[in-house]
Amino acid sequence: MLQAYPTKKGTGVEIYGTRDDLEILYETVHKIANTLDEYNKFQKAQFQLLMNFAYEIRKGYEGSRLVNDEPAEDETKIRFYGFQLVWTDILIFISTLRHNAGYLKTNKLDQSNIYMLEYVTEKALFAYDAEGANIIRNFIGQRIDITNPLSFVIYQALQIKYVTSPVGKKRFRNIPNLLITHFSEWLPEYKALVFSLEISAKKHNCEITDLEFKDFPEIKW
Repeated sequence: MLQAYPTKKGTGVEIYGTRDDLEILYETVHKIANTLDEYNKFQKAQFQLLMNFAYEIRKGYEGSRLVNDEPAEDETKIRFYGFQLVWTDILIFISTLRHNAGYLKTNKLDQSNIYMLEYVTEKALFAYDAEGANIIRNFIGQRIDITNPLSFVIYQALQIKYVTSPVGKKRFRNIPNLLITHFSEWLPEYKALVFSLEISAKKHNCEITDLEFKDFPEIKW
């Protein structure tokens, strides 16, 4: 069974499971990602989002991220593997999973994996700050327009915006506003972001969807 906890500074979530738990979650995420065409401009961003998520899960069960040994009833220890994600990232990943799961034939195991991921993420939100979580929970699996062809670039810009904001519950409680202003096409904040991306794409002689941020700030978990 998956477990999730807020990180020490409230920047994101730590998700743990046995190696089998994470491998099964990886299979579900990869399965859904593979239904998307990375060369289709309307699906490319969603494919990239899910592949990024799958990468972190794989690194987790390989033992390259977090490892925690917990005592069992027979005085032995059970090893749990995990990984960390920024709050905005996990919310975007879950929305991408939930949206695409509605368009293909998933089995009960796939659905249980998605529900469990949503469940432990919500618990971790409340473990950090119930006041903020009461609103943020409404963005679990919904209200984020991940069908936007620019969603992969937006996800990167949003992560940078979030992790460079002052640490604390004020930042956490601002997550709904950040998600809305970064994904709502009619808002001036969104238009300003796209305008800056257009300038960058022109400078590098490429499409906006080909842009990727390189200098990510160090994340203080």
